[in-house]
Amino acid sequence: METIQSRDNARIARQEEWRRILAELDASGERATDFGRARGIPAWKISYWRKALKPVSSEGQGGFEQVRMSSDRTPMALWVEAGRWRVGVAPGFDAATLRKVVEALTT
Repeated sequence: METIQSRDNARIARQEEWRRILAELDASGERATDFGRARGIPAWKISYWRKALKPVSSEGQGGFEQVRMSSDRTPMALWVEAGRWRVGVAPGFDAATLRKVVEALTT
């Protein structure tokens, strides 16, 4: 049975691999299509990962943000449902961060 920790580790490893590939592409000076074709990487995948790994701006557009799952059994102050997701919010939460999470889950 796969654990949350092993999935997180696999996701992080995949992101790091794509950061390496994109850095290699940038250093090569090649067009993404030529670079990808030479390595058997579809152009759409390069485009996807470029967008996905772009740093999150202050407006919160695009990219991944690392979220840690906790096995802590802290009682939740409230539960927020956003689309198919249900997010438990612990006491003392940051409202601005919660707003960003809900926006990300509903777009």
